[in-house]
Amino acid sequence: MKKTFLIVFLFVTLCLSGYAKSEKVTFERLEPASWWIGMHDTQLQLMIYGKNISSSKVEFLYEGVSLVKRETTDNPNYLFLYLHIDKKTKPGTFDIIFKNGKKQVGKFTYTLQARRENSAQRPSFSPADAIYLLMPDRFCNGNLQNDSVKGYIQGVNRDDLGHRHGGDIEGITKKLPYLADLGVTALWITPFFDNNDKNYSYHHYATGDYYKVDPRLGTKENYKELSTKCKENGLKLIIDVVPNHCGSAHWWMKDLPASDWLNKWDTYTSSNYRMTAWTDPYSSEYDVKQLNKGWFSENMPDYNLANPHLFTYLKQAYIWWIEYADVDGIRVDTYPYTDIRIGAKWIKAIRDEYPTINIVGECWVKTPQEIAFYQSGSMNKYGFDSHIQSVMDFSLKDVFEFSFNERESWDRGMIRFYNHYAQDFLYADPNQIMNFLDNHDIDRYSEVVGHDVKKYKMALALLIASRGYPQIYAGNEIMLGGNRGSYEGHRFDFPGGFPGDKRNAFTPEGRTEIENDVFNYLRTLLHYRKNTTALQTGKKKQFIPYDGIYVYFRYDDNATVMVIANNNDTSREVKTDRFVEVLAPFTKGKDVTSGKNFDITNSVEIPGKTVLLLELK
Repeated sequence: MKKTFLIVFLFVTLCLSGYAKSEKVTFERLEPASWWIGMHDTQLQLMIYGKNISSSKVEFLYEGVSLVKRETTDNPNYLFLYLHIDKKTKPGTFDIIFKNGKKQVGKFTYTLQARRENSAQRPSFSPADAIYLLMPDRFCNGNLQNDSVKGYIQGVNRDDLGHRHGGDIEGITKKLPYLADLGVTALWITPFFDNNDKNYSYHHYATGDYYKVDPRLGTKENYKELSTKCKENGLKLIIDVVPNHCGSAHWWMKDLPASDWLNKWDTYTSSNYRMTAWTDPYSSEYDVKQLNKGWFSENMPDYNLANPHLFTYLKQAYIWWIEYADVDGIRVDTYPYTDIRIGAKWIKAIRDEYPTINIVGECWVKTPQEIAFYQSGSMNKYGFDSHIQSVMDFSLKDVFEFSFNERESWDRGMIRFYNHYAQDFLYADPNQIMNFLDNHDIDRYSEVVGHDVKKYKMALALLIASRGYPQIYAGNEIMLGGNRGSYEGHRFDFPGGFPGDKRNAFTPEGRTEIENDVFNYLRTLLHYRKNTTALQTGKKKQFIPYDGIYVYFRYDDNATVMVIANNNDTSREVKTDRFVEVLAPFTKGKDVTSGKNFDITNSVEIPGKTVLLLELK
């Protein structure tokens, strides 16, 4: 049959001329080990590692795959190949051969896979969701066989809060029905990559291998199954990415790919942690340099993302997991500790691949002005755009911390909420703000309010009814305690997730009366929010608080919800004539949590230290 098109097979032979053949050349590693066809970015970086590998000849043959460039660094043990993957390339495998002269020193069978249908346009988390945060090591032990693994320094020791406790990915998967029943709709787990540090390896923010799940947490197949089971249970999965640093136990720390791979100092220099330096119009170059080039800690070597090979390597590593496991969203750790100008380009490169994926950034600054600076589309004098759609509201966290523990006054108590939300004009999209009472880096909110159930439930109600979307930290649903002022004190095990636990708080029978009260309260609120668009993306109208009473409304075409917060110790009668601009069409309100009906024509009686969510009729 006569062919109407020309098929070109490319045979690539790459050779460094003049290199002494007597030098030993070895092939040890190639990353990423597989990729996908049909990606937006048709260029693929391959990082190859081995003794003097930069001098090797490289041969491969596959239709639609061609060499763009071959690059070396000042370390002869690394070679970077940049390939072009044509849009019409078909899935398959091909061998990449490494030679020293005529002698073959290595072979790698490379796999190109087909993407899932509509992978680039994947659904992501949104203001309609409620996110559940957990640390795998502290949630549930689903496989006792991986508690200790040969070659890994730390095994399980639950008597030490700084040690590993044995939670894993299989344990999380087993508890997904519990999370679905609670009413959350998205799951953010802290990092799961290999981390063989001598101390504190349980948190996994110090990565040792970007293409390997720590075997004490499971396998890449376990993670992929977690994603699949999340979707079956109505949950989206969010990956926690860390572009700022790796761990001191990372495999390349023994032989860095380039001398400028890390930010280096003559003597160890930590970050000054003063993220305000980025927005300060008077900041010194020295302070900005120490902020983003100083190390987060001694066991977390700080990346120089200005190195283009590192920039691409990290981008591809996280894209690999998103594509492989069908991940639904991204949370970016320690974003302002990088050079934010380069970081913004890095985020954009991922969003170019996944235009619909939502990304929330940890920008731990303390004012709405600074937080808004990091939300994509928000106005600022520098013309900076992070390309991060969603930000974490650390300032609102502070409002929750103080408001219920202080006497009402001109600038304290409920007025803090009003003043805080009044700054929302700074944000491009206030609905794309993650709200929380606490997380794995912050004192447990139960400790903040002294385990006062009334204060705690007030906070839960205002969290769920806030603009933006809520993040629930594992244990919030049972008012789990902690130790204030200690990272490890924020990270207690979930009761019932581990062998030998005296009770199982995943079940009503294993919870105390108070825990069941808090659990059922939050569960009711979460399920109501899940089915009420007014609390997801509805408009908001708030009224200046008086006498410890704060009133606001969330509303859209489907529902109007009146929120009344009484921060006093005793009950109050709230006259409703002041709210007529919203209440005019309504005469009754049904409390979301109790089902009790209220006549709102003249006033509403509200007990002390209580929040009412009234759906108006």
